[in-house]
Amino acid sequence: MRHYDELLNEQRGPFNVIVDKTWEDIDPRGQFEDCDVEEIIEKINNCTYDWFMLRTRVFWENVELAAEYLGGCLYEDAREVLTDGVAEDQIWTALQHARVELAALREKIQNINAEEVDKVCV
Repeated sequence: MRHYDELLNEQRGPFNVIVDKTWEDIDPRGQFEDCDVEEIIEKINNCTYDWFMLRTRVFWENVELAAEYLGGCLYEDAREVLTDGVAEDQIWTALQHARVELAALREKIQNINAEEVDKVCV
């Protein structure tokens, strides 16, 4: 089971946006220039660098409507991802997907037959 560390939890209009991170499974080799990769790996291993996967989720009334993932994030401090535009781009994309999902959910809710629900809940 993965553990996620929360980086951001905020309300944006009717949506709750949560940005968090977890360890990255991808080997840094092949992701960076060969001349730098051993130094990068050493700094990941001694916790100078944070090597992680970023996850952004959008909720409405505790219902997850959208999630976006970005692997291969490398920062000295993971919170930097909140200030350089990377997380904000991911939040924007997740919010766009959430808007579409909320509209579809709203339509489905309007079409629920209350009598059928009552029969199931008895």
